[in-house]
Amino acid sequence: MRINLKARRIVFSLIPLVLFALLGFVARGGITLRPYPFEDFSNDTAYLVLEVVGKNAVKIQYKERLTMVKLLGIGTSITTHPNLSINLLEKKPDPLMRDLLLGEFVYLRFNTNKIDADGQLWAYLYRAPDGLFINLELIRQGYNHVDTKFLLQHRGLFEYYEQRAQITGKGQWHSMTKTNVSPPKVYDNNDTDQIVYVTRAKTKYHRDGCRFLVSQEPMKLEEAKKNNYKPCLLCNPAR
Repeated sequence: MRINLKARRIVFSLIPLVLFALLGFVARGGITLRPYPFEDFSNDTAYLVLEVVGKNAVKIQYKERLTMVKLLGIGTSITTHPNLSINLLEKKPDPLMRDLLLGEFVYLRFNTNKIDADGQLWAYLYRAPDGLFINLELIRQGYNHVDTKFLLQHRGLFEYYEQRAQITGKGQWHSMTKTNVSPPKVYDNNDTDQIVYVTRAKTKYHRDGCRFLVSQEPMKLEEAKKNNYKPCLLCNPAR
């Protein structure tokens, strides 16, 4: 009994040290936790997905009408082909969306203004009954890029998982043409005419040749900063 009691005291005395070590590990960046948002659907109606439309829309039976719902935060598919039309990309069926949604029931969550000026309904989709956040899952798996249009909630979370998909080469990011990025060079922080490049998503800016430049638009560094675009962590452009 004395041995067991002594061992128990030793174990309990070590608990604070273990917790302290874990907290220190997290504080140093050893663990990054970005959980999916929790939603309560106990009082919600689930809607049957009758059709998957292109890359970012579904058709459901909503309020006794066949209604097309576009997914908030979801852009068209990733491509590096210079002659591939965006319209063709939007119309081409998305196999991941089809597998995740076709014939399934979904719950809807809306922004404050759920219908845009053209009468189009926009929503976050959560699959029933497991509650999978479909919009975010498409970004996390690397099959779509983040579109910040109407993305009022969860923007930081969407951008976080998009960057992870890019860095790990998940989904369609894996098939991107890898380009050679020139070695880092010293930038003159006083050079306001320094040119950087932004993509259609317009959330980050890059150096010329960055592998994540799906589409590119030249812009002065000063303007990119004013628009609060973030520097790409991979190509390390001027700050």
